[in-house]
Amino acid sequence: MKESELVSIMEEQGWTCKKDEVGDCFCIIVVDNIQIQVIPFIGKRADHFRVSLAPSISSREFSEAVGFIYGEGRDYSPIIFSNEPPKKLASLSAEDVLQLADEAISWALSQSLEDGLTAYRGLPTAAKGAMPLRHLAALAITGDVERLEGYKQSFAEGDRLGFVPYITVDMVDRAILIARKHSK
Repeated sequence: MKESELVSIMEEQGWTCKKDEVGDCFCIIVVDNIQIQVIPFIGKRADHFRVSLAPSISSREFSEAVGFIYGEGRDYSPIIFSNEPPKKLASLSAEDVLQLADEAISWALSQSLEDGLTAYRGLPTAAKGAMPLRHLAALAITGDVERLEGYKQSFAEGDRLGFVPYITVDMVDRAILIARKHSK
């Protein structure tokens, strides 16, 4: 089985599959207001397949906040990732794909978005990569205007609080706009 066949099976089950900016495939489904994303991987070995869906979860509200704060729309920004290693399967059938998809959904529904958001809110301002953006979004959607205003004040005083260079005062301003909406 090739990745395209796996994706076709996922789409038949209601998943929306696309390619990202570097050509990697991902599929998303919404269950009980939880966005579930999988990134299919199939590795053919001499005597088995190594298969993973690498699920993660988010909410539409969080993903939209990340996109708005960043300044460009995003369909999805993860809150919690699964770290399960790939499965070793002697063969790979449609039934196996359906089982993997069911396992991804079961895993997703067993997670707590609130715990993930709490972890993002608790990140240090000196976090690396995408984490500072997710930190701002988590603060914004929980209405933490006071903390975000404090960040803005520090930026105005020349103290970037260790934020990575791509985080701008405009991003903090956009986070404050969202936070004000959620603090009412």
